[in-house]
Amino acid sequence: MPQESANFIVENIHGKHDLKEVKRELDQLHGVHSVSVNTQHNLVCVDYDSSGTSYDEIENRLNKAGYEIAADASQINTR
Repeated sequence: MPQESANFIVENIHGKHDLKEVKRELDQLHGVHSVSVNTQHNLVCVDYDSSGTSYDEIENRLNKAGYEIAADASQINTR
């Protein structure tokens, strides 16, 4: 079970509605274990099983839901 993480800076996340929408959209993907959203920093972090989904599928789901990805934030330390 290959565990991976994807981190995105997403331009248009504003408030609790967007936070819930992003989590709902990504939780529907097979293999997603957890989704955390930091609206203050426009950061979306996803832990997933790469045998069930992929970075590209997560990115595509965000785009289809209307969220514009500004950058890959994989190098950002969020802890």
